[in-house]
Amino acid sequence: MSNKVRRNALCPCGSGKKYKRCCMANVREHTAEGLSRRDGVMQALTWVGQHYKEATDRWVEDVWLADIIDVQRAGIISADTRIRSIHDVNLLELLVAEGEFSEMEGEARPLQLILNTTDLQLSELQREYLTQLSERPLRLYKTTACLPGESFTVCDALDGDAECVISDVYGSQMLDVGDVVGLRLMDTSGGWETSGSIYHIPDQYVDELEAILRDAEEDKYSAILTHFWLKLVAAHV
Repeated sequence: MSNKVRRNALCPCGSGKKYKRCCMANVREHTAEGLSRRDGVMQALTWVGQHYKEATDRWVEDVWLADIIDVQRAGIISADTRIRSIHDVNLLELLVAEGEFSEMEGEARPLQLILNTTDLQLSELQREYLTQLSERPLRLYKTTACLPGESFTVCDALDGDAECVISDVYGSQMLDVGDVVGLRLMDTSGGWETSGSIYHIPDQYVDELEAILRDAEEDKYSAILTHFWLKLVAAHV
């Protein structure tokens, strides 16, 4: 059953007005802003991969695949096409959010290189969103509710902090209640949303990962979560 509000129904905000005369315009505006933000991220990821290929390849080798052995690398390469697509997005987003190019003179942070270039002609909204990538940590969450095609709700998997509703058409269709995933949550005018990267952890591996994270410093979470997920991808789990 769909929970989508019909145009002529009373607005759920409680104003007493019809939805089309009240909050529908705001929903449309937030949807358009969300598409613009995501488009800016994808432009940025593509630009980095094209203009700094050698530096990116070196970062992949030194950071992304730092403790991944040859047989595991082969497993990643041979993973399902859909998983490979998720892998590529996760890789480039981590590079932009937290990465730094080694052996590069001058500015070496991909994010700042993106913000400095005039090639992309990013809007202020897109620039602000990209900047926020570096401010929002990659963390492990548990899905507590899901409305496919619209939103899902999560809480921190380690300490069970207060639930957070995420507006995400794509992610809400991928997840089920009880799923544990690594996400970078972004604060927008329309509420919380995911940055685009997603690290799904199968049920049988959740306890192991949570134990590792609880024993680690918070600034190590991204590296631990990323490499734990990569090894699962390599094993085709």
